[in-house]
Amino acid sequence: MNTESQSAWKRCLPWLFPLPRKMFEKPQTGKQMLVYYLWRVSAFYVFLLILLMLIQRWLIYQPTRVSSLSVDQANGPFGVVHEIETTTEDGLELKGWHILAGQVACSDRADCDEELEKGQPVIIFLHGNGGNRMHRMEDYRLLASMNLHVFAFDYRGYAENPGSPNQTGLLNDARAFWKYAVRDRKIDPARIILFGESLGGGVATLLASELCEQNTPPAGLILRSTFSSLVDAASSHFPWIPVSLLLWDRYPNQQVIGNITCPILMIHGTADRIVPFELGEKLYAAAPESSTSGIPKQFVKIEQGTHNDLLFEARGPMVKAYRDFTSQLFPPDQTEN
Repeated sequence: MNTESQSAWKRCLPWLFPLPRKMFEKPQTGKQMLVYYLWRVSAFYVFLLILLMLIQRWLIYQPTRVSSLSVDQANGPFGVVHEIETTTEDGLELKGWHILAGQVACSDRADCDEELEKGQPVIIFLHGNGGNRMHRMEDYRLLASMNLHVFAFDYRGYAENPGSPNQTGLLNDARAFWKYAVRDRKIDPARIILFGESLGGGVATLLASELCEQNTPPAGLILRSTFSSLVDAASSHFPWIPVSLLLWDRYPNQQVIGNITCPILMIHGTADRIVPFELGEKLYAAAPESSTSGIPKQFVKIEQGTHNDLLFEARGPMVKAYRDFTSQLFPPDQTEN
């Protein structure tokens, strides 16, 4: 570098970096003041983005961990809730519960298999990002009272299950839940409904899309309070962050729902502040108009319904939605008590 270049660099340096020597003293000139504040605001913003990128999965997934979760903690009638477990392709043993249709009591696995052989539909319940399966017992009881079996597994990293949650892992878990129902319990895929709640709806949509492409579609798909994509959901809460550049787990439901050939039911509350109602409408618009069997897609709008308390705020409309949907999928005498 020649003398003239060195001189120019020295003249520019104080403007670009106003405090090279005395870091805690404010600059005096207007240009230095501008750079002073812009540099610090920018540095803080970049630091915040890096921090959010590093802890994003901690923010997305909020599991309630426990050392064990027995059926006694389900507070259900004796013999109605039974422990089940499956193993994922990457070797994780995941535990869950089988809540019997009609809340019939069984003493062991053989009795439960006899009940399954009677042909009632089976719900694979994929819960949202927080808590664990115990926090959805009211949902399970309601579905079981409608003569539906419920397989309620926890994902990796939830309840007593090993591992850490992420999109790839949760999708692998959902595949394991499906294989457990179809292979281990010998249930016809045409009897299985995938039920996804909130983020679980993203997992259910991805799984349903895969199964339909493999020509083994489920009987139906129920999505409650589910978003068009996690990018859209996160952007609605953090519009000042370039979410599309930073997010690792995206759950692109809007992109894949067009592949789903089974009947679809969506339920969403208009006062949902976690997954805005508009994102549910956006996902619904991307869904096929009807299934290959000719059943049109359905959207149930719950006026003033929120996110976490939807079942308690609108139990009647939701029961009607479930009954109407299942009666289209199965003969009425199989879905009613």
